Amino acid sequence: MEGPNNLLEVYYMYVEEINVSKAEKSHTILNELRTALLHHLLPEFGYVRTDCARKMTADEVESAKKYMKTLPINKLLHMRQALQSAFEKNNVSKHSRNTYGSRIEQFLNWAAQQIWWPGSRRAKLKLECSPSMRTQHGSTSSSKLTERQGTYRKYLLKPQETPPALRAKLDELYAYLTESYYPGRIIQPVEKSTADEYMKNIRLFLGFLHRFQKVPLEELSLELIVPLVTEEQLETLTVSQQKKLWKHHKKALEHFLCSYFQFLKDFNSSISPHTQIGKLNAIVTIAKFLYAQEVENDSDYRAIPLFSTIDNRFKEVSLELESWRNNKHSVSDWSKKWPDVPPGQTALQLIQEKIVEPLRLECRPRNKRGEFRQSLSIAFSFQSYLKWAVLTYLPARRQEEYRKLKIALSCPIERPKDIPPDGLYQPLPPDNQRERGKNGMVADNYLYFTYNHDNQYYPKGIWVLSTNKYKTMKKYGAQSIIIPNREFDDGYCFYDYIERFLYGWWIVEGYKNQLLYDWWQPEFQGRRGRWLSNGRIEFNPMDACCLPSNSQSALWAWGYVFVVPKHGIPASPSAFARIFETVSHRFIKKRISPHMMRYVWATWGLKVGLSDLELRSLAYAMAHSVETLRQMYERCTPIEKRRPIEEAISQRLFAPCDQQSQSLPLNLGVNELVQMAIQLTPQERQQLIARLQSVT
Repeated sequence: MEGPNNLLEVYYMYVEEINVSKAEKSHTILNELRTALLHHLLPEFGYVRTDCARKMTADEVESAKKYMKTLPINKLLHMRQALQSAFEKNNVSKHSRNTYGSRIEQFLNWAAQQIWWPGSRRAKLKLECSPSMRTQHGSTSSSKLTERQGTYRKYLLKPQETPPALRAKLDELYAYLTESYYPGRIIQPVEKSTADEYMKNIRLFLGFLHRFQKVPLEELSLELIVPLVTEEQLETLTVSQQKKLWKHHKKALEHFLCSYFQFLKDFNSSISPHTQIGKLNAIVTIAKFLYAQEVENDSDYRAIPLFSTIDNRFKEVSLELESWRNNKHSVSDWSKKWPDVPPGQTALQLIQEKIVEPLRLECRPRNKRGEFRQSLSIAFSFQSYLKWAVLTYLPARRQEEYRKLKIALSCPIERPKDIPPDGLYQPLPPDNQRERGKNGMVADNYLYFTYNHDNQYYPKGIWVLSTNKYKTMKKYGAQSIIIPNREFDDGYCFYDYIERFLYGWWIVEGYKNQLLYDWWQPEFQGRRGRWLSNGRIEFNPMDACCLPSNSQSALWAWGYVFVVPKHGIPASPSAFARIFETVSHRFIKKRISPHMMRYVWATWGLKVGLSDLELRSLAYAMAHSVETLRQMYERCTPIEKRRPIEEAISQRLFAPCDQQSQSLPLNLGVNELVQMAIQLTPQERQQLIARLQSVT
């Protein structure tokens, strides 16, 4: 419960308590208390009355109450002494002293039992104690998302069992996909993360051929997946023979695709068109690599007969995928991922209330017994909260942006003049010290703190996300996202949590502590205290640095914001998602992943009725189009989709006449009313005249 801010609020809280607990005597008790407070005590706290001898008028009572509103609640600690002083000055009778003194004593005894009592050790501990962190709903294994029995069965061809010739071919393929310059390549290079996904699927193809098609290791090749026909082979054949050869290889490719997709269904219960699209993309990659020397531009691939086979399969799977999307169908059970949202609320609001806010409270330094928690567990709580906060306080972007988010760990430049002398400085490294993409442009994401942003000065500074590497970067460009400094009911703000996680958490605690503060926060300088946590350094992060290109260059160190405890490196995509699912399952028994938060935001935007401009802004903030937001990420239920039109029909088509008349504008002129009357039928006019006569 939020505590009172002044003496008047304390008084009103006590009034409510007495009206409930002592209803029969409340009138007498509260009258005597009001006299003790307003007539005797307030003059001791500086309130000036015109005549202390006579009874207070109603205006004086209101004036005194307004004065009470200016007094802080720590005045409660001085009430007894002030009351005795008032009694002595005014020569109050013994009977009145007993009456008013007992009422003040009862009032103070009640106040001393409250959590907000000034200086209370109990109040301080209450605000520092973390709620219970016990798992409420068991392990996520109790909420399986699919009907698959057991774990996902593996059959990938491992690097150590790959024959040397095939390994060399795969290395060549990887270079073809990722190198900035590759002779004979006419397609654009891809990101390493994309290439890694292709290579994983290709190794799965090879594992399928070896383990289930019984192809010996030494005979494995990419040509067993996509047959290769060169121009030299075709030159010696007639047109009829060429068609026959192409038909044979098209059949072989079709046979591989059909047998492999059937295998996926039988072996791992995999039927999703999303999965099949991913496999076909890997097939196209192999085909373009093998036929790279047979084409001069990208359109030439279309003339190769094997590509028509792949295209046909793409069309079939794409139609199925469109059907899945239109029907919001999924392999996984959405009822175990999507929150159970009560009427009048959105999934985003529920997640903020039931997951994110409890995570924030778990950042408190003490356990429920009042003992300080271990520094590592405090840092872990902060990291868990911040991961969820950036996905719920801001429109959710793709998880890789947060998973690989960097922060500068050194500042090898002269302090900028726009930074206050005692202000925090967390710089954004210059572009020449940041990661670069194949096109030479900056290609990483940083968290930094600044006072100047987009030609605007912020006296207190702001935290900013600089995003220069994400999936749709080419279309939407670099984005600089200001993180709002949300304020909470307990007096903290969001920036407090960011800074305590990054730099550690210091408190002034106890005269016995020998440690003196000597870091960047001026309010703690020279004061004794202790470090509750060392922040992200608790996780032993494997920080790195950008080596200078010459002796004149600065040395910039950097690290990832979110790292796995003890390992000190970023989590893998699956592990990062699993962390979110574990937390959400603990609180609401739903497995919500970072990607699911994109659905949550899109659904929120459509459900609360954002305008077209606002929806486009939301889509841009999530780095995709508004069409994608509507088609892919929106998860409003059929009932929610139909509700607006059903309500409109009820209100505008079938509402009673008197309700419809109430909805008419109230500022119609005489001419407008006459025009409306002309449109009435003769019978309706007679009814209108009768109604008007009855009113007059």
